[in-house]
Amino acid sequence: MYKTCFVVMAIGEQFFDGVRVSSTDLRARYNDLIREAILRARPGLEVMRADEVSVPGVITTDIITRIMHADLVVADVTYPNANVFYELGLRHACKIGTIIIRDRSGPRTPFDIAGLRCIEYDNTPSGLKSLAGDFCSYLEHLERDPSRPDNQFQELAKLTSYTFPNYRKEDAISPETQAMMGLMDSPEVIEMLIRKKNGEEIDQGMLIRAVLSNPKVAQPLLESMVKAGQLSFLPKEGLKRRGNIPMPKRKR
Repeated sequence: MYKTCFVVMAIGEQFFDGVRVSSTDLRARYNDLIREAILRARPGLEVMRADEVSVPGVITTDIITRIMHADLVVADVTYPNANVFYELGLRHACKIGTIIIRDRSGPRTPFDIAGLRCIEYDNTPSGLKSLAGDFCSYLEHLERDPSRPDNQFQELAKLTSYTFPNYRKEDAISPETQAMMGLMDSPEVIEMLIRKKNGEEIDQGMLIRAVLSNPKVAQPLLESMVKAGQLSFLPKEGLKRRGNIPMPKRKR
């Protein structure tokens, strides 16, 4: 079900309560604990961290795109890092499918997210095994009820029937399809076309007038003919240049 997982976590050097955590330590935590635990829970996942798609410390379009579209986001909120909390907020506003984790020995979780479900882990070999089991259980829970909100923002949006902006581009309908749809409002045209198909003689002028009298049919039909080169509104000079219609020479 899930194919991609984006990990949100502190990447650069961190300080808290006088303790320094290097970027190398954080990279090892990602490679040897967080990523490994995710892959043990779901071996086929594509797992990626921000610095694998961007310059460390910079929130780029690539990062935002992964936050928006990744099937899963795992957010490690162990350290009070501004980028982490911003990216977590973006994800909560975008979609469901976020797992929050934190080191059990780290600083207290900020008040604004303290009420959210959070998996605590120990950065030890036994902690790796436990975290993998927690990931597996959490993912099974998500798969059983994939539409259930997993954060306060989505819960309130569902409760209040909030309408999110729709930026999806609608697929363009071809003129031919529009003409066919327009025929549904022209029973007299449909009747004449059926009679013609059945071999009955139909007055072509009457059929053309019936078609042109319905803008829903006429407009897309004319657009289709122009697109196919069957009809042109170019002046005679333009037609002559294109060679579509041979123009007679004027007598002097």
